[in-house]
Amino acid sequence: MRQNSILFLLACIGGTIFYEIRIPLPWTLGPLVATLLWKILSKKSVHWPTPIRNSGLVILGYAMGSPFTLQIAGQILGQLPGMLLSTLAIMTISLLVGWFTSRHTGVGLINGLLGSVPGGLSQMAVICEEIDGADVAIVTLMQFTRVLTVVFTVPLLAIHGLANDISGVMSVVIPTSLNPWTVALFIIVAIVSAGLARMINFPTPYLMGPVFGTIALIMGGSTAPHLPAVIMALAQITIGIRMGADIEFAGLKNWRSIVAYSFGGVITVIALSLGIDYILTKVYSISFLTAFIGTAPGGIAEMGITAIAVHADVSLVVSYQLFRLLFMLIFTIPTVKWWLTKNADNKSPQLE
Repeated sequence: MRQNSILFLLACIGGTIFYEIRIPLPWTLGPLVATLLWKILSKKSVHWPTPIRNSGLVILGYAMGSPFTLQIAGQILGQLPGMLLSTLAIMTISLLVGWFTSRHTGVGLINGLLGSVPGGLSQMAVICEEIDGADVAIVTLMQFTRVLTVVFTVPLLAIHGLANDISGVMSVVIPTSLNPWTVALFIIVAIVSAGLARMINFPTPYLMGPVFGTIALIMGGSTAPHLPAVIMALAQITIGIRMGADIEFAGLKNWRSIVAYSFGGVITVIALSLGIDYILTKVYSISFLTAFIGTAPGGIAEMGITAIAVHADVSLVVSYQLFRLLFMLIFTIPTVKWWLTKNADNKSPQLE
């Protein structure tokens, strides 16, 4: 308990520093960096309770679902072909990057492919346990490198390259005329929908459950209350601490090489995705900023936070990211598993 209190205080300080110097996503990246520094300097492992992190995800899930409207629903349905084509392109580029990484780092083809797929970090760790020859440590390190690279570079480009003068956190307040029963209803639905999503093993349940629960209430005619900035900041802090606590390099002798090639691969994917984003803006009536964040090879939570921070179309960003995640889980991973099983000779050697 004492360690968690100290960690939370340091995370708040890190977030405040990042906010003051205008670093993108300050309340996520500041706590993440503060947690890493604490681990390195104290030379101790850090554990951040999962229920606290999940509470932050529930809040973010609500924030991502709250901008949804019937007009946006029609817009999403009309952009399904674009979602499919952009997902296929990003997946193909990512798998090629994974192949290249495996050839130059010696991690093996299985780990190279699984570590480069732009899916959920937690889902990839579980999938590793189901595939012979996969090394959870290697795949997790590659996925963490991907997530951290995207979390730092995409907001930086979005805020300082594609958006105008935007603050590091969403500045909104609860309307004074808001019905307290409406607030209670949305809170209950967000919590219940997170539990239901977990029961049916839905991807990222504590995030996506509240997203769909909030959308369902809005579709039913309810008006979603806005979240105050301090609540959004606290939610991001809980996630940033957990991301920093989960990063481990111990046991991987060639981790520097893996990180370097993974970093280069992610930058390549982001650079090539710019061409895809340009096409999307020409075919559909969306901003380049929204297309860029929606196709970025990050996670739903991280890109959703970015979309909120720069006032991009949050619903479209979440839709593109969710479509790719589901496509990855339903088609990409089963296909990769089938191909790897068929070509068993490509099993990766375990690192010493």
